[in-house]
Amino acid sequence: MKIQLSYLFILLYTLVSCQEKSTINDLKFSNYSGHPKKITEIITFSNQNIDKSISYFDKDGFLTKIESFNLAKSEFPDKRFLSDITQYKSQGKAKRYFETINPENKKIEGKGYFEKISDSLYKRVSNFNVDSTSLNKLFYFDKNNRLIKTEETGNFNGRPINNTISYTYINSVKNEMFFEDLNNHKKFKIIYKNVKLDPYSNSVYEELVDDHGTLQQKVEREFEYY
Repeated sequence: MKIQLSYLFILLYTLVSCQEKSTINDLKFSNYSGHPKKITEIITFSNQNIDKSISYFDKDGFLTKIESFNLAKSEFPDKRFLSDITQYKSQGKAKRYFETINPENKKIEGKGYFEKISDSLYKRVSNFNVDSTSLNKLFYFDKNNRLIKTEETGNFNGRPINNTISYTYINSVKNEMFFEDLNNHKKFKIIYKNVKLDPYSNSVYEELVDDHGTLQQKVEREFEYY
């Protein structure tokens, strides 16, 4: 009996380990290569609003923390201050939980989890109590572990969300993004332009334009590697 139990434990441990080993890590999720431990991203929108975030990764390529700098003080219009911190609990890679914390009062403003459904399908569920936001998002991958489509439903700031985004690539670099708003029956295309890569083939600069050539946003990234 003890031998049978020991064999069963080993079998279960092996199954879980294999599942976690085959789980797509967060770096591949974002189409990054190499072994970055820290990525700073600055997004400048067409209205000149700026979002900044700093993402931290463990040596296996999974997120441990994201710091967001999306709030500005009126006396410092060009400076962004830390608005929230998202911390990931990655004891189990196939299903990981996260919490978003207000850095000023240390209160938890949101919770969620990230789950592997199959080798080509992942799901993220998030709920925030400060802005009536509750979202379910599905991520679809091709055989090369590249993100090819997302489907998102729920409510954002009390507004119903139901959209899909499809991605195309050229030489493993994102080329176009097709967005469909199913609630409002709207479709549009975003094209990646002037993409600049670092020696690890990670994008350090890119411009996103609509199908009329109008700049929608530019993205700048700085990578720090292990």
